[in-house]
Amino acid sequence: MFDKWLKLPAHLYLRITALTILTVGIAISNVLMSIGTIWIISNWLIQADFYNYAKRLKEKKSVWFVIFIFFFLALSLIWSVDFNYGFKDLRIKLPFIVIPLVMATSEPLERKYFYFLLYVFLGIVTYTSLYNIIRYNYFLPDSADIREMSTFISHVRFSLLINLALFIAVFLMYKKRRFWFVWLTLAGWFLYYLFKSQIINGYILFVILLILTTLHGIYNIHSKKRKYGLLLLFFFTAIAVVFIGIKSINQLKTIEPIHYDELALYTPNNNPYFHDTLSTEIENGNYVWIYVNQAEMEKEWELRSSIPYDSLDHLGQPMFGTLMRFLTSKGLRKDSLGVSILSLDEIHQIEDGQTSIEVNKGFTTRMNTFFYELSIYQQGGDPNGHSLIQRIEHLKAATHLVQKNSLIGVGVGDVPEAFKREYTVMNSRLLPEHQHRSHNQFLTIWVGIGVVGFVAFGCLLIWPFFEVRNRDYFTLIVLVSLIVSCLFQDLIETQAGVTIFALFYSLAIYRPQEEKLV
Repeated sequence: MFDKWLKLPAHLYLRITALTILTVGIAISNVLMSIGTIWIISNWLIQADFYNYAKRLKEKKSVWFVIFIFFFLALSLIWSVDFNYGFKDLRIKLPFIVIPLVMATSEPLERKYFYFLLYVFLGIVTYTSLYNIIRYNYFLPDSADIREMSTFISHVRFSLLINLALFIAVFLMYKKRRFWFVWLTLAGWFLYYLFKSQIINGYILFVILLILTTLHGIYNIHSKKRKYGLLLLFFFTAIAVVFIGIKSINQLKTIEPIHYDELALYTPNNNPYFHDTLSTEIENGNYVWIYVNQAEMEKEWELRSSIPYDSLDHLGQPMFGTLMRFLTSKGLRKDSLGVSILSLDEIHQIEDGQTSIEVNKGFTTRMNTFFYELSIYQQGGDPNGHSLIQRIEHLKAATHLVQKNSLIGVGVGDVPEAFKREYTVMNSRLLPEHQHRSHNQFLTIWVGIGVVGFVAFGCLLIWPFFEVRNRDYFTLIVLVSLIVSCLFQDLIETQAGVTIFALFYSLAIYRPQEEKLV
């Protein structure tokens, strides 16, 4: 419509504008994501090129899976009880159908616009990562927990964006070689940020994408010089990752053995210590449950902090547990003397939920937490506040719900209530605020709309691999990133997650085919 009036490709420019807004919005703003979604579908409807829309729709098989999944989600309202939540969930998931439908049925983007969107994406992720670090004074010793440093979206979803940005920079090193130093610098920055992020999902995705990048390069790069360069880069990166990993794990596993006959029995105040010599809980290489006198700790803590000893810290963790773990991480005894030695800054850090002096050291800090949570799980400890054990509980609940509602699911409107009931049936120790969904999008889809939806969602992600035109590097890293993310989080259950999914899926699948890496 506007094209004829203005005698220029107005609808194309409007679509590029909408995609730009979406690209910026996924990193910083739900409002921009909403504007971008409304903008792109409005432009599509106003353009009203329905004859060509239908023609292109017949050629794009993957978009039919999108349409089917969304239609089945809407249909499941029939056997849902909570219509209000069901309609709210469908509204959140609108980008899931809107963006792929528009991109699949519109004329494919020219390569210059495709690369423009990649530049915008790298720019906004660079800005956001720098903003996070500067705002939270990450380079200072007493800075905030890096896992809480994603200002605009979930830190888990931001780790997905960091991984995508890192390997898109690698992609551009081959496609836009003139500026290879810029892309290499950005890739190095994203790798550093990812290492410091303490997000296990991000680490796993990075390793998978690194391996795939190397294999793809070996098979598709014809220049021996570049192929050997890629292998050399992979070799040194792999060596660095393995070295850091082994060093970190060895440091955490180097625990001084307990000499039971040498344990002191009394505090400096002549009060008895409690020693649980059967407990294997550790913090920074030290045992948590030896040299403990809770009465002394409580008395001294109440003198130094406004948060009661038997209350919760600012992260919702038991205050006494945070205090005990922090003292253990410093190698101090859990008595009045240990608490009195703490500085005022350390008192504030403990109040904020910091459980160890080994904070913000990237992989080392995360592995320290991982081993602690693993020891808690092995002893059947309280799952609350421990992401590893909580996720196991989430998966158990989802598995039970799938077994009970395998055919058509519980309906899109009843998913939260179904999980809530299942936690009650399981007698789960998770507090209500920790009783989340499965943290696995495949299982959550199955719980909501049954095995048919589960199969359709799997086909949506796997089908493009069987289409030769979609087997280029960019498509590979995007699809694998989305698959891995869906294994470890409910990616399309939030506005940011579903917009990231729909936008990158569409950019990867519904664009002109790229030539092979050369």
